[in-house]
Amino acid sequence: MDLFEIRRLKKLYKSRWFPISFQIASLIIFGLLVYGAWGVSTDDMVFAKTLRNTNLSNLIIWSYWWPIIIITAILIGRHWCTICPVELVTSLTSKIGMKRRPGKFLKSGWVITLFYAVILLIGIHTFVIHRIPQRMAVYMLILLGVSIFAGLIWEKRTFCTYICPVGHLLGLYSLLSSTEWRVKNKQTCLECKTKDCIIKSSHYNITARSCTSELYPAKIKDNRKCILCSQCLSSCPHDNLSLRVRKPLSDFFSKLKLSYAEIGFIIMVSGFIVYELLSEWNVTKALLLAFPDSISNLFGITGIWSGTLKAVILFVLFPFLFFAIFTIFRKNFSDESVKDSLTAIALAVLPIMGAMHLLKSFFKTTSRIPYWSYVFSDPEGVETARALIDGSLYLDKTIPLMINPFLTGIAALLPVIGFSLSVWAALRQGTVSFPAKVVTIAAALIYTAIFEAFIIAWRLI
Repeated sequence: MDLFEIRRLKKLYKSRWFPISFQIASLIIFGLLVYGAWGVSTDDMVFAKTLRNTNLSNLIIWSYWWPIIIITAILIGRHWCTICPVELVTSLTSKIGMKRRPGKFLKSGWVITLFYAVILLIGIHTFVIHRIPQRMAVYMLILLGVSIFAGLIWEKRTFCTYICPVGHLLGLYSLLSSTEWRVKNKQTCLECKTKDCIIKSSHYNITARSCTSELYPAKIKDNRKCILCSQCLSSCPHDNLSLRVRKPLSDFFSKLKLSYAEIGFIIMVSGFIVYELLSEWNVTKALLLAFPDSISNLFGITGIWSGTLKAVILFVLFPFLFFAIFTIFRKNFSDESVKDSLTAIALAVLPIMGAMHLLKSFFKTTSRIPYWSYVFSDPEGVETARALIDGSLYLDKTIPLMINPFLTGIAALLPVIGFSLSVWAALRQGTVSFPAKVVTIAAALIYTAIFEAFIIAWRLI
């Protein structure tokens, strides 16, 4: 089904004010969120755990903005990128920049993976930018600054295509989504004389510009790279673009290839999601941190750098070993390359990652509902945090408690759905031997079992 059969939707997407009006609005909101977090800081990490929820900016960004981006990417694709304010900023600055072509390293995808690793290992788990509003504001300004720098140095939309730290994540999750941006008729594109969708002369138009993500719409094979800016729809003289509803995981059955940078990214995120969910319960959190804590104690690592060590072990070392073991086993049952075996394991894990990231998003958004009673009267959140800690103020948890039974049902079901999709994808992996497929399914099963066992122990027993 082509969603552009809905006339109002198509009219919106073809409007000269779309998506720029939404991007301007989101840029204003971006600025307000930075303003609301600026100057709100603490060195007390216990206090910071409460402050992260009582500061309005921090609450919006980490408990709602980020989860909503994840949810939409998994369900309907990279539509956040359509209205992202940073895309607007980097596109405008590239108009007056040096317009250099990105080199091989930028195009390899490793800049995105390494940028994300720095944010995850150093930003979040060393300097806790997700808990201290001032540090979060600095991070947001750094992100904006990097996009401006990229726009001034490199051509077109280099930041969004090769640098944005969430680029891989949204692109990979959009492989699972139920929508796709494609041309209606490839023959129409072949016969087109003007090629308005890729012509160089309109790369820097404000609206109706040709694609600045190094894509030719007629050759888009999967959802990873297109950021759904809709400019090719406005520039196409043949009205040949469509936003279609499709079966989830459709891209998995088109001989999908992953780069090493994307595989490395999946390895990191797979460990991160295990930590994010299992840390919801003190029992599993303690089990998960037992080894990193013992290493910290052994080498006398304390303070903020113990967080870095924990992150490296949980998000790099453990998941790398998991992927390496199953890649070796799969390679023994097939004549494919190591990269192809790694890709198969990564793609098998990806649907489960997506399902569990959805679950974490649901946990986060629902558990933070009680804080909304106080954030507007005290947007900085300092006094509210103090009152909650000293017991003079209490959270009304009526709504989360009402939602809890439904959330438990979703929590039990989502790992099963994720695993079922993984099995479906693994069984349809080309001509690879059946034992190799069994190894792939076993990897998905063990990864799923971690979450299912946790959910049963925490929520059902």
